[in-house]
Amino acid sequence: MATYTVGITISATLASAAVVYFAMVTFLPFARPFLGFAMTLAIGIPILIAAPVAYLALRLMQMTQRGVDKLEDFVKFDSLTGVLTRHYFLESVRTRIGEGGFLFLVDADHFKAINDTYGHDVGDEVLRLIGAALNMATPETALVGRIGGEEFAVFLPGMSAGDVTRHAEAIKQLIAAKGETVGEYDIGLTVSIGVAEIGKGSTLTILMKEADENLYVAKRSGRNRYVFSQSDPGLEKPDFKAV
Repeated sequence: MATYTVGITISATLASAAVVYFAMVTFLPFARPFLGFAMTLAIGIPILIAAPVAYLALRLMQMTQRGVDKLEDFVKFDSLTGVLTRHYFLESVRTRIGEGGFLFLVDADHFKAINDTYGHDVGDEVLRLIGAALNMATPETALVGRIGGEEFAVFLPGMSAGDVTRHAEAIKQLIAAKGETVGEYDIGLTVSIGVAEIGKGSTLTILMKEADENLYVAKRSGRNRYVFSQSDPGLEKPDFKAV
């Protein structure tokens, strides 16, 4: 800020001094006895005016940028959990779907019962715990978002099928370990995970539907597990028309 203010002040001072000197020497030769006084004013006035004006302008720019940053954070991050919002997450996946990889839908088991039994404050703490655990259990290249309620999503770009088990198990185990006790309550938190692989011709709609179907199977098969159609060929997918 100081460098910017000094730069503006020096520029204004030099410009003012040059104009006054040129005008008096070229057009007002009879006023040369007053050249020193005029140059003093030409240098002094910009210093008195330009410095505070430049400072105020810079402060205004900084305040505007902070406002833009806060608005961007509001749009980008979920205020409760700190992970990406639904809209930002889905749009990010849509633009990167060509990279291949996998989508996880992660849903807290028995979340309604937790809310009803221990209160919404504990429920909120559970959601914050899941968001933090997902960020810890996934690589830096992953995208983590809250899709709605107690449902989260993880996009793992460029991952191979061999990575699915490792990441799914890491998520399950970390959440179970951290969620055994929440606050002063023995919650025994677990999650179910539906996994979908980006294939040829995949769209975000297709990917979400497949992951949602596999999440449904995980819930109906006992919860606290992940379902990936390639690794669980014996599990029957539900008929969503009947649900």
